[in-house]
Amino acid sequence: MKTKDLRKMLASALDKALKGELSSEDGRNIIGLANQITANMATEVKVQILRERMGHQVDKFGDLDIT
Repeated sequence: MKTKDLRKMLASALDKALKGELSSEDGRNIIGLANQITANMATEVKVQILRERMGHQVDKFGDLDIT
């Protein structure tokens, strides 16, 4: 799985909540998903900056492997 795949999955859940396809409890949990999308992107940027500073090849944004 790549970081872009995780963000697509989280965004899909957010879209379902906006369409009313999730329960109200699940809808409330979407706030947490939105926070995870933001945190995921910020972490990827930090990793890419660190890799570049260390002289390593930097992946295209969204292509960082999740292990």
